[in-house]
Amino acid sequence: MHIHQGEFISVVGASGCGKSTLFKIIAGLLEPTCGEIDFHSEVSYATRLGQIAYMPQQDLLLPWRTVMDNCLLPWGVKRNQSKKESITQIRGMLQRLGLAELENAYPQELSGGMKQRVAFLRTLVAGGDLMLLDEPFGALDAMTKREMHKWLLELWSEVDKTVLFITHDLEEALLLSDRIYLMSGGRAGGIQEFIVDLPRPRHYKLNYEPRFITLREDLERKLYENHSH
Repeated sequence: MHIHQGEFISVVGASGCGKSTLFKIIAGLLEPTCGEIDFHSEVSYATRLGQIAYMPQQDLLLPWRTVMDNCLLPWGVKRNQSKKESITQIRGMLQRLGLAELENAYPQELSGGMKQRVAFLRTLVAGGDLMLLDEPFGALDAMTKREMHKWLLELWSEVDKTVLFITHDLEEALLLSDRIYLMSGGRAGGIQEFIVDLPRPRHYKLNYEPRFITLREDLERKLYENHSH
């Protein structure tokens, strides 16, 4: 896999093929048993730890901390700016996510979608050029998911972030990505590149256009072939 600065890349594949493990290795949480990850010419896994923003599947919000205090966790670790600056930045993001009035709420008071948005915001606050998002919208209903896609695409076009995104939703992968990597597990497992040549900016109405439908069929067929091998 070769990822370039500012790209949006999705990783798709059958459950258990190693997608989340790959993300943990990229983030520096696991040491690879073989192979190499080269991040800004740096290959040591330990030096990547804390340099890459990583959002796992579970929201992992601390139940005893408010939304604001959960979002301030990365600041507490890095302290790369004043607390006041961080609070102002987080308030602006909460506003954009429609969560402004929940600043002092606790995780147990939030819906699943709201929790994911707060966890996503916390990942953004963590900074770094590269964001790893492991099925961030997997548990959301279709309408909330659609809103999150719109928000994410707008945000990604504004901030110069590189995004690696795990999903099982092929339409989501096509709507968001520049390229998709199909992953197959096992000893003979490999990775296959799929280029999404759809114009940007993208909108969910693309889902109904012939080019999108053709790409989806093609992606589904390749994924099935990968899995059946």
